[in-house]
Amino acid sequence: MNQSKSRRPGLSVTVSMLALLVLVAACGAEPEPEPAPDVDLNALLTGAGEVMAGMSTAKFSMVDELESGAKFFGTTFKRMETETEAPDSFRMVVDVEAPGFGFVEIEMMAVGEEAYIKLSADAPWNPLPVDQVPFNFAGLGFTLRDLLNTIKDGAVVAGKESLDGSQTIRVDGTLSSEQLSDLISSVDPGHAVSLNLWIGETDHALKQIRIAGQIYNDDAPETVRLLVIEGIDVAVDIQLPDLGSGQ
Repeated sequence: MNQSKSRRPGLSVTVSMLALLVLVAACGAEPEPEPAPDVDLNALLTGAGEVMAGMSTAKFSMVDELESGAKFFGTTFKRMETETEAPDSFRMVVDVEAPGFGFVEIEMMAVGEEAYIKLSADAPWNPLPVDQVPFNFAGLGFTLRDLLNTIKDGAVVAGKESLDGSQTIRVDGTLSSEQLSDLISSVDPGHAVSLNLWIGETDHALKQIRIAGQIYNDDAPETVRLLVIEGIDVAVDIQLPDLGSGQ
């Protein structure tokens, strides 16, 4: 006599849930880099520094990668879009969350020693002392070159990774927060910072920098800022505002 096998729906549901959890974890995890290629680290960082020092313009963005509450002018930093032109011009739009105001867009720009700020998208432009700009974009290419030189001692080649369809070499290093002061103004000293750098395998251009750790005392210890260099020697539009028209 044939005996029908009893089904155990609870078990199949459990298996399905476990499979789903494994799939979600796999999709959310950051891929491990391929084994480190045979790279002359000193030559790689020197070459990348030369590329950055020679750039005339750049476009890049920065995000609070883990949304840990990174600070910006007393607000909570969300995202920044910036374009720069050598030797000392920039335009920057920063999305922040401000107490009592919610999400706000702050815009800054400067040409030489003349800088301006808008505290919201529909606010008027106001003069801003250059030394109050939170990032130092004057001579940015040379600043990035010097940063690459700074981490040479102790840096390691972590591996090879594909980034937006191009092959890069990832370099990991460490420094102290005050060693970033030429790039990020008003940093608080004494914090250990980890850096991940992605450098183009063929063009040696710096593609991306991950800055992990506190650079301000108010930062959470787990703060991670991700700076993505979206293009160098590209067209930019940086023009000082016409204060008479409010534009």
